[in-house]
Amino acid sequence: MRGVARDLRTLIRVYRGDLSALGGGGGSLDRVVVVLGAQVRAGGRPSRTLTARVRHAGDVYCRGEAALILVSGGVGEHPPSEASIMADILIEAGVPEGEILSEAASLSTRHSAHHVAVLARERGVRRVTLVTDPLHCVRAASAFRAEGLEVLAEPATRSPMWLEAGERRGQFLREFGAVVWYGLRRRS
Repeated sequence: MRGVARDLRTLIRVYRGDLSALGGGGGSLDRVVVVLGAQVRAGGRPSRTLTARVRHAGDVYCRGEAALILVSGGVGEHPPSEASIMADILIEAGVPEGEILSEAASLSTRHSAHHVAVLARERGVRRVTLVTDPLHCVRAASAFRAEGLEVLAEPATRSPMWLEAGERRGQFLREFGAVVWYGLRRRS
C-alpha cells in the first residue's frame, strides 16, 4: 500500500498545480513518446481532451525530442479507434506516418500499459515519455512502471481536463478512486 499512498500524495500535489511532482523536467527520458487515448465522439470526431494530448505529443516531436510516437487506444463507444484518430491528427500536423506506431486494442490505461510494454520490449525499448492529462499521469505512469518500463511523464497541460476547474475536480475524484483500485488490484 506504500505505492498507493505515494501515488495519492503525488495526485494531490498535481491537483494543486505542482507539476514538478510528476518528476518531469530535464528533457526527454527517451525518444519514444506514448500518447494515451481519450474519448472519440460520434462520427469519429476527437474529443477536446484527445486533441490536446495528441497536439502536445506533436509538439514534443516537433521540438526534436521524439523519433517515434506510439498512440494507444482502442474502439470505445464510437469508432474508429482512438489510436487511428490520433495517428490521423499527427499526420495532419506533419509527423511522418512511418514514425507513428499504433496500438488499437486497449480499452483502459492498464491495457495500454500492458500492450505498449509488449511492443516496447519487441523493439528493445525500456524507457518512454508518456503524454496524457496531468492528473492521469500519476496513475498512468504507475501502470507503465508496473509493466517494467521506465517512464517520464509529459503532462498535456492544454487539456480541458486540466484547464477547466470543474473538469479538473471531476478528474481528480476519478483518479483518486482509480489509484486506489489499481493499487489493490496490483496486490492481489
